[in-house]
Amino acid sequence: MISESEKSKQMVSVILFEIEGEQFGIDLLTAREIIPKGQIRRLPQTFEFVEGIFNYRGDIIYIINLSKKLRLAEFKTLKKKEMELSGEYEANSYIIVVSINNIDTGFLVDRIINISHVKASSIIELSPIFETSVSIEYIKGIIKFEDRPRIMLDVEKVLTEAEQVQIQKELNI
Repeated sequence: MISESEKSKQMVSVILFEIEGEQFGIDLLTAREIIPKGQIRRLPQTFEFVEGIFNYRGDIIYIINLSKKLRLAEFKTLKKKEMELSGEYEANSYIIVVSINNIDTGFLVDRIINISHVKASSIIELSPIFETSVSIEYIKGIIKFEDRPRIMLDVEKVLTEAEQVQIQKELNI
């Protein structure tokens, strides 16, 4: 078991990104690549949060619209609306390619903020009384930054087991 003093010295690299004006993070080690959004082919009769499929290095991957999956559309911030009006904000412009139980999947995000290196001790578990616009089931923890906290998503839990099985089944057809 890792002692508290060892944990405070360990560093974690986190990709910070934005969806619907909200900033989130995921562990850099869970990401395979960050690519600009390319041509996504729409699919009929699939999950409403699936944006479509994408040719990623010769393999077909599903693109998950995190805004829809996390139900963030109703929580658009005033800041995002102002940035959209000024032309500083282009929604859905990047894909973060991750592997969820050996299924390559792309997360569609509005923009990449940066890659930050934080102490492992600055990622805290979510308290049951903490209120957020994101369902607690998708949250790995809260990253304490000096300016404000950010939600760290648990990549493995973004898709339920049933959704993973269905996507894998469709990819193998």
